[in-house]
Amino acid sequence: MDNQTIVALSTPVGRSAIAVVRMSGEDSIEIAKKFFSPMPKKPNVVKVGNLVTPHFVEQAMCVYFVAPHSYTGENTVEFYCHGGISVPQAVIETCILNGARMANNGEFSKRAFINGKQNLTNAEGIIEMIDAETVSGVKAGVNLLNNRLGERTVELQDRLTDMISKTEVALDYPEEDLELPTAESLVGEIAQLSGEIEQLLNTVSAGRIVKYGINVAIAGRPNVGKSSLLNAFLGSDRAIVSSVEGTTRDTLNESIVYKDTKFNFVDTAGIRNARDEIEKEGIRRTNIAITEADVVLFVTDSTDDTLDCDKKVLKVYNKGDVNHYDVTDGIVVSAKTGSNVELLKETIYNMFRVGEINNSDLILTNQRHIDCLKTALQLLKYAQSDAETGTLDCVASRLHDAWQVLGEITGTTANEDIIDRIYSKFCLGK
Repeated sequence: MDNQTIVALSTPVGRSAIAVVRMSGEDSIEIAKKFFSPMPKKPNVVKVGNLVTPHFVEQAMCVYFVAPHSYTGENTVEFYCHGGISVPQAVIETCILNGARMANNGEFSKRAFINGKQNLTNAEGIIEMIDAETVSGVKAGVNLLNNRLGERTVELQDRLTDMISKTEVALDYPEEDLELPTAESLVGEIAQLSGEIEQLLNTVSAGRIVKYGINVAIAGRPNVGKSSLLNAFLGSDRAIVSSVEGTTRDTLNESIVYKDTKFNFVDTAGIRNARDEIEKEGIRRTNIAITEADVVLFVTDSTDDTLDCDKKVLKVYNKGDVNHYDVTDGIVVSAKTGSNVELLKETIYNMFRVGEINNSDLILTNQRHIDCLKTALQLLKYAQSDAETGTLDCVASRLHDAWQVLGEITGTTANEDIIDRIYSKFCLGK
């Protein structure tokens, strides 16, 4: 690792009351003493003083942290100066003139990983919290940051270690009078471990909803009020509405946040026998939207309408302000007046048991973790098959490979490329 002291802006670029400039490295405190005074007499104490730049003297605040008691595990200094562009840039320039260099994306967090202050799941939790658009997404990030998946992964690896050691003893000392594992006992242990990984992988659908939201396709015949319903969801006239059939010729995507979950709506072209090439393309895109949806709102103004698809379908009887429906297979709404639109949102929310998802301890939201667990599960399946045929040498090899793959989740076995790829997703000052 490059041990040079690094510096970067840790707050967004632009007009603001306060900006935070962070400097980390063995020499960071000594560098700060060259242009900030009076320096705090003790670590972890904020001190007001003068920060002398080549261009002006800035009244700022400074705090320093002594290794290993800092975010990065190194000596770290933070300056709290006036915001904007010029003042923070001058502070950074001053740090560089006195021996620091500009940090790379995610370099502070990468140093924290290298110095044992966090693992890769902690780091990815930080990314997910920063990128989250909903409270649900933040909660998922907090679970990663709090090392829920990391702890679970280490537990799985520990059990694999026990299985590997018993298997290798059986291979290396077959003549000794030792309590050796039987093929039957190994099959049972491997099957149990596989089942627990499968349980984790069963949370993937819920994790996608937490992270990206529920995809809702609004479909139906022309002129039943699909675009009006989208506008009612959004509370604005986003989609063009008219009495002319086939007004919507393309898909229109908009999102809202309801409670703690994102709803991704897709308004679609009316389904009918197309009259021209443009309408055919619109209906083709409608079918794609239905295929990609988590739930389809089948909007109708007739009790005779049906929609044949293999998705969750919620029938929505629109124009309830002018039509009387005596139905039990859907929800009656009026996109025009807004009647029962909130009930429709609540129904979608409850269809996916989002409240239960948000209260769960551990769900998978990160594709890298999902891929690692899928690979480990496949290796365990192979190991179980080998155990059933009695080939213990193959079993040991498969178990060891599964251990290695699980270690990539936390970073204990991850290579430099994986580590660099993760930390490159961070902003400059994180």
